[in-house]
Amino acid sequence: MKRRLIATSLAIAICLPVGALSFGRLPLTSRTNHGRIRGASGSSLHAASTDAPTSDIAEIEEVTAFASANGVDLQFTTNPARGYRGVAVAVDDPENILGYVEGFIRPAGQILHADKMEIFKAALNTARTSGGSFSGGGTFLGPGLLVAYVCLLHGRECGCGKIEFLAIDDAEFQHKRLVRYYRTAGFKEVRYVGEELKDIGDRLVWGGCGTLMTENVDKVLRKWTRIIRAGAKRVAESERTD
Repeated sequence: MKRRLIATSLAIAICLPVGALSFGRLPLTSRTNHGRIRGASGSSLHAASTDAPTSDIAEIEEVTAFASANGVDLQFTTNPARGYRGVAVAVDDPENILGYVEGFIRPAGQILHADKMEIFKAALNTARTSGGSFSGGGTFLGPGLLVAYVCLLHGRECGCGKIEFLAIDDAEFQHKRLVRYYRTAGFKEVRYVGEELKDIGDRLVWGGCGTLMTENVDKVLRKWTRIIRAGAKRVAESERTD
């Protein structure tokens, strides 16, 4: 199936309406069982206990359980070059890839570099209309938030204090939309990377023009934890009233 990509160098996780890009089966990791996501290189994200959450940053078990309850299976891989890839697939159809985030941990500076994010509109529509358990990812930011959370948690465990990514500028309207969504998700703008000589270095790093954005990893994780727990609370309250 051919898919048109909304941007080739975005990064972190806003669920936007995208077409799609042709892409084959990803080298995914073993599935999580609401506890641990194991990377291809042997790395892992460790689960919290099953007790009620006490931290203001959700551990992997809480996030994967929430994702699964909303029809999303989260998978994660790393490689020896410090690269990472988080993938979201539909629980009811493991062949239906909803989206992914990938990047790497920079050798110096302990920065989580988010290089690419794709969320596929056709895959989301298929999951919604299949009659399965998919409910949009459980939050207003969709499954992108969930797969990005796993990637940020990996960065945190590796000592990263900051995340950076580029909201690519392929079209003025779409670029403004991306920046608005990223602000909503909790990120802040650093500067615009354009076509001037002073921007050559940044363009080589990011592969294009756009708005460079960043934020403290823990700050984003705390914000997203509140969003996830609010979503879980709404579901619990709805089930009690049914």
